[in-house]
Amino acid sequence: MFAAAPQTNSSTVANQTAQKNPWGVELGLRVAGVEAKIPTLDRVVLVKDEASFLDEISHWRLEARWPVLIEDDIFAPQFIRAFKPAQVLRRVEKAPNVDDPAVLKAAIENAVSSAWNCAVPNTLPVTAIVAQTYTPPGVAIMDASDPAWVAGVALAAGRGLAPVFIQGNFGGANDVLAADQFDKLSKAVDQCFVSTGLSYGQLGDALEAAVLCKTTAQKTILNVSDALRPSARGMPAINPIDPVAVTDALCRNTDGSRYAFCGAIFGTSPYCAYAAMSSLFLSRNSIGAFNSYQSEVLAKYGFTELEPKLVEAGYTSKIWSGTTAHMFDWRQILAHGFHCDVLFLNSSGNSDFFEFGTPGKTPIQERGAPGDIPILSKPLVLHMIHSWSLTAPMYHASIGGRWLESGVYAYVGSVQEPYLPAFSPPAEIMARCANFVPYLIAARVWEGPFALPWRVATLGDPLMLIQAPKSLQLTARKAPPPPVPGQEDVLVNCKKLLTQSKEDKEGTTSIAALRELIQRGEDKIAAQFWLTCAARSFAPRMAPFALEPLFRQRNADQFLTAYRMVAQPTPRAIDMLWQMWGDQLVQITDGDTIYLFVNGVRSPWAINDWRRLLPALSRVTSADIARKELLKAAAKEADSNQKSILQGLAN
Repeated sequence: MFAAAPQTNSSTVANQTAQKNPWGVELGLRVAGVEAKIPTLDRVVLVKDEASFLDEISHWRLEARWPVLIEDDIFAPQFIRAFKPAQVLRRVEKAPNVDDPAVLKAAIENAVSSAWNCAVPNTLPVTAIVAQTYTPPGVAIMDASDPAWVAGVALAAGRGLAPVFIQGNFGGANDVLAADQFDKLSKAVDQCFVSTGLSYGQLGDALEAAVLCKTTAQKTILNVSDALRPSARGMPAINPIDPVAVTDALCRNTDGSRYAFCGAIFGTSPYCAYAAMSSLFLSRNSIGAFNSYQSEVLAKYGFTELEPKLVEAGYTSKIWSGTTAHMFDWRQILAHGFHCDVLFLNSSGNSDFFEFGTPGKTPIQERGAPGDIPILSKPLVLHMIHSWSLTAPMYHASIGGRWLESGVYAYVGSVQEPYLPAFSPPAEIMARCANFVPYLIAARVWEGPFALPWRVATLGDPLMLIQAPKSLQLTARKAPPPPVPGQEDVLVNCKKLLTQSKEDKEGTTSIAALRELIQRGEDKIAAQFWLTCAARSFAPRMAPFALEPLFRQRNADQFLTAYRMVAQPTPRAIDMLWQMWGDQLVQITDGDTIYLFVNGVRSPWAINDWRRLLPALSRVTSADIARKELLKAAAKEADSNQKSILQGLAN
């Protein structure tokens, strides 16, 4: 039932489908055909745990599917704000836990087969999918003992991927995998493709992609000949012990050529479910681009010629470049919020800082730190031309770690110094995406030395599309049915709690009502509700939850009111404080408030915060007190270079 290409209204794509398409376009059209023909219910279902998630996915059918999220305070509401469902339901009861890996594996396979309308238990998913006249375009690789399997089962069921399984410890995401261990991982992945019985081996075969839903090291040493290491004019010789990206080294033939493209999803089960659902159900029509490169040599990586083409294809766009792409401009965006679905960011730096301007010539005082990575209001796809951003993707004090914590669900970035030609220019990527090539594949270099295994990592669903809005007419969502026993309508529950909160004396009901508003994506109402509670005795218990909607509503004064009440702000809350108020410290006139910032100076790169804080602290207290506070901070600084900079700022 999925053999035909999706209906389009783009003459360019229509002409392409009339003849033999390039393999990348053909692959994207296969994916788009599934997306166009499986209706989406206009609802989101929240579940308590992984077992309940799997049970809910098992109810998907070709007649309809819907987003399923493992409930938390960050990722679930972030998805809901973007998806804007008519209905948000919560499964009240948990499904029974499945502790036996073999039983869980069988349950995952049955869920995928059921999603493809197979009513016969224990039918292999590939058999069920092929029975619908559709050939799986790739594999979803899982480990039943790793929570990332939730992304694997969702993408297998949603995209018609073959679910396959591997076992073994291949390191943590921040690790470097030894060559012999990578060989074991690579062979296990190869065997996953073999086990499907479908064709693979070169681009244009049935299987073109793998999503690795398992925690592994994201860097590895390769034991290959020099002929399989990139080399280009002006590029230094490659040290064999320097690592490359695991996602770029997997799915390769012995001659280094690709037989498929790999993306990785890892982390907590709420994040992995969020990443899969964002890929499957969100549109990506708004493109942002922040290009700090001003050299003519780097012009091909800019967006001057790209912006009008984006508009022609139906995207909305916002471009920052040249004189509007400095750190001041970036922090202004932080203060007012990011609103794009996809962001192209060109910067330079290392794993723990980024700079705007000509690489190597940006003054140190204009560096951005991990704390300058935005607290996102909606899910984001990111392409970051930058050295080292993904060298430690599970480390809070790294650039990539902060992006992922904030809700980036598809990410192209480097695990080490990649050299600029290792990145495809943004205009080339978007030209491919507009013609249905999946994003992570479109972002790869396809030819030349950097098509060999190298240092650019691809995180997320490798079959996710950023197709041009004018090229594909999406079907309207189906109205959801009413809740059934075991389901709770979040909106109905929220209204009940809001009514009960009028008589609330100790805060439990009011806090529950606020959290329901946040889950439902009702930030404006949540911020207003906080105002009615801010003077009540239980406000300090409510304040940590109020910070999120107040930040997203950019209600700076009330955010500060709530923040003052929080005894132990989280690192996320501290980042919100600085992003909203860091460039407005001149407005603060009392010492207690300014000491919120003194106590919230962040590392690494505490100097970034102190440069903005010192004048305000001197004005509100005295120059001598401010200097003493700065010297206290310098004495605690472990990094000798930053200690010296802080001491220099005090003198």
